[in-house]
Amino acid sequence: MPVGKLWKQYIQDIKNSFDELNEHDDSQTIFTEENIAKLPALVRQHIINGGYLNRPAMKNMLVNFHNTKFKISAGNKPINIKFMQVNFTKRPDRNAFLKSKIFGIPLEAKDSVIDGHGSMTVTLAKLFQLFNATGSEMDQSQLITALADAVYLPSLFLENFVSLKTLDDHSVEGRITWKGVSARGIFTFDNSGSIIRFDTGDRYMDTGKTSSLTPWYVTYSNYREQNGYFQPGSISVNWALPDSVDTYFTSDNIEIKYSILPLPLTFCL
Repeated sequence: MPVGKLWKQYIQDIKNSFDELNEHDDSQTIFTEENIAKLPALVRQHIINGGYLNRPAMKNMLVNFHNTKFKISAGNKPINIKFMQVNFTKRPDRNAFLKSKIFGIPLEAKDSVIDGHGSMTVTLAKLFQLFNATGSEMDQSQLITALADAVYLPSLFLENFVSLKTLDDHSVEGRITWKGVSARGIFTFDNSGSIIRFDTGDRYMDTGKTSSLTPWYVTYSNYREQNGYFQPGSISVNWALPDSVDTYFTSDNIEIKYSILPLPLTFCL
């Protein structure tokens, strides 16, 4: 099938984020002992463990999630998907795209926050829109997801719209505020100082009929070397429901590239 409207919009959104970055920022920051000194000790150790020290602070990243399974809703069986996202730091944009098939019919979803405006759109057969969510609840939910991604994008910790507070020997509270929207979550660290979990109560779960704040958490495991960095190779994303845990996204092969050039329209999953 030809490229659909949703994919074209996704590529345009990424280009717009690049244009915004290039227009307002031509500086280059280095992760140094001096500029990470203000961060909590646990966050500094995560940066050191990851091999980021004395290397350029990334302005964006491209993440491809391989061997990925996704549940459309609680109680459903997981399906195999292809999933990618592009994140930015100077403006906390996050652009994610999902591709799969249901009974042989293409299913696509675009999941993003752009300059503080969150949205999620789902299409079937690249033509029929099944779902389109926007509004303040989506703004907050997508913004806190961008903060969770700082595990792979630690330059976000250096931005003035992110604040951090040590809670105890293994946890740091993070707060992200952009365009009047604010959300917070807790990063949990292992004994060596690497992030292994992120929890928040500021994310909304949409059931199709209602939307409500629901505890949400991500676990990070299987740290491994990639392009000179030491990063989690596996993640799981979960809703903590009143009587169970709904693990709706898992991936154990995560490919990351930093400071990528604008993506051409031919760049496909």
